[in-house]
Amino acid sequence: MMEYTDKIKALQQKAGIEADGVASSKTWLHIYYLLFSSVPYDINVDSIIKVIQQKINVRADGYPWTKTWDVLYKLLIVESCADDFANFSDPENEKMLAMMSPEARPFAKELIYLSARKGIHIRIIDKTIDSNFGLSFYVGIFEKNKKGELVYVDKSPNYAQVAKLGEFIGLTYDQNSRVFNSFPKFEIVPAWSIRMNEEEVKEELSRRKMQNLKLLAIF
Repeated sequence: MMEYTDKIKALQQKAGIEADGVASSKTWLHIYYLLFSSVPYDINVDSIIKVIQQKINVRADGYPWTKTWDVLYKLLIVESCADDFANFSDPENEKMLAMMSPEARPFAKELIYLSARKGIHIRIIDKTIDSNFGLSFYVGIFEKNKKGELVYVDKSPNYAQVAKLGEFIGLTYDQNSRVFNSFPKFEIVPAWSIRMNEEEVKEELSRRKMQNLKLLAIF
């Protein structure tokens, strides 16, 4: 059986912070961001834990008991993801994933996996993975034609479903940003940027990239 400290480490890895297995206030802040795609206004740790517990439908007492970690792990770290993902392997996606930034890759991979579980085949679109400091990417939905070939689908109600899946794992869906005909864009918005304007965010991302610092980390 997996120890709860290992589950904490897995959640920390997903959040892009040091995976030490310690449920620090920083860890809870990042878990909150994964669930809500925003930072809490009340930064009291007990309050953050209670809000998270309410979100995942466990006893909201502010105490991080085992059940809390079990549910968080189930929601945010898809069990057997690596084995199941192999069933949805697509050479085009494998090529694009290998080229993506380390910050965006796990989000893109999980979005592909979760979409496939819903019967939706998506692909990461070429020539878009380096935009926005590597923190954004575009996807397209592909379906099999009569010959069994995967072809791009321009309009589909499944795009709304993919958007919801992306938001569930902490991505921001930019419905107004469409390139190469109509590929929807997903963005990873750093939690530390919540009170910055666009220019300030770009300056900070540039500084971190030049100094080889983690783009999403909260220092």
